[in-house]
Amino acid sequence: MLHPEYHHKSSISSDGSRPKIILADVHGFFTRAKALVFYPVIVFFLILPFLKWGGERMFFLFVEKRQFTLFGFDFNAQDVYLIFFVLTGLAFVLFFVTAVLGRVWCGWLCPQTLLLEGVYRKIERWIDGSKSEQLKRLTHSTSDQWKRTFAKYVSYVFLSIFFSLVTVYYFIPWSYYQEMWTQGPQTHPIVISWIMILFALLMLDFSWFREQVCVILCPYGRLQSALTDDDTIVIGYDESRGEPRGKLGKATGDCIDCHRCVEVCPTGIDIRNGLQLECVGCANCIDACDEIMEKVGKSKGLIRYDSLNGLLGKEKKILRPRVYVYTLLLLIGMTVFGLGLRSRNNFESHLLRAAGSPYTLEDQSIQNIFELHLVNKSRQVQHLILQNQNEDYWNVVLPIEQVELNPFADLRMPVIVRISRLDYQGQKEIVIHVINENDWSVQQAKNIFLGP
Repeated sequence: MLHPEYHHKSSISSDGSRPKIILADVHGFFTRAKALVFYPVIVFFLILPFLKWGGERMFFLFVEKRQFTLFGFDFNAQDVYLIFFVLTGLAFVLFFVTAVLGRVWCGWLCPQTLLLEGVYRKIERWIDGSKSEQLKRLTHSTSDQWKRTFAKYVSYVFLSIFFSLVTVYYFIPWSYYQEMWTQGPQTHPIVISWIMILFALLMLDFSWFREQVCVILCPYGRLQSALTDDDTIVIGYDESRGEPRGKLGKATGDCIDCHRCVEVCPTGIDIRNGLQLECVGCANCIDACDEIMEKVGKSKGLIRYDSLNGLLGKEKKILRPRVYVYTLLLLIGMTVFGLGLRSRNNFESHLLRAAGSPYTLEDQSIQNIFELHLVNKSRQVQHLILQNQNEDYWNVVLPIEQVELNPFADLRMPVIVRISRLDYQGQKEIVIHVINENDWSVQQAKNIFLGP
């Protein structure tokens, strides 16, 4: 049991104030492993909107035109329903990973962590120096302090502008940037507005708010208790081995109470107080503690990745009911998405009833007016052939019988259907075949002919 004098620590004080967190340097296995994850992911994010597939962008979310390209697959507004399965699939992946490995997402792959720890804090460390140097300047101002502060914030400004431009490029064509550069930002006011909004958010976040995004804004940490159990792998302190803690030579436990694990924590918590919602699973405390254990001649692993049951010496289970449930839900979502993707066509055709009266009477005939809506859902030109599939006594007037649809374009054309009153025998389904010459697939555009 923890000693009562060990109070909860974090980046929020008991009176609501926020103590400034200055991280100490940390080195070790997990620090090196994170570098091998952070920088390839950041580089991938930066180059993804520039990668091309078949001469076109591989990943492009053109929201303005409702056109989306994801790794070679083209979608438009009619395919939005597939997004539901993508989002739920990602959610169940996150649930599964959290149930098994805790907040490994937060510490290793979350964009907040990637940019803060992999970019902005590295710049800060390079300009401001180590923790001891920064603390010294806080108490004793130096003549070059303003130069360091100026250089740091100028770097933040350029970084934030750069990341804003790349992020917005995911949603616009390159021609927009060219037009803004040659003709001025007024050519695309919405785009420049989003760039400025993202720039302001990045500056606010990474120059000031920082760990408060994880502690206050992000709901994921608060879902931890619902998604994890005593068999989830988390970062924990081996209390049975470490307690009672004390200074080196006086402690009977392995913990020498050096507070090294607190000094390297990006949210300012003391991992020895148990699992806390502020813990983002970054593993800094593991490397810091292992470094100290090596120096004092004790075995590593006082703080380690383990389940709560493992830390208590109990049996550990990886496969549990919640893991099976999350896996099953994930497989169902992936199956439905796969079937939806497989059954999806590169074009759509719909025979819609025109606005106004459902039918009109002209001399000895009954007339219905429809609208044939053709949609190209790909970035290739679609060549379509329209064929009337109704009996000869139905007079179907198609304005044209061959259509060329440009990428992501759509076309609406009137279709007039008449029948003699003598031949009319009640409601009848009108069918127009739409044949795609690109792959010779056929769709049936249908609607009901109405009469008196």
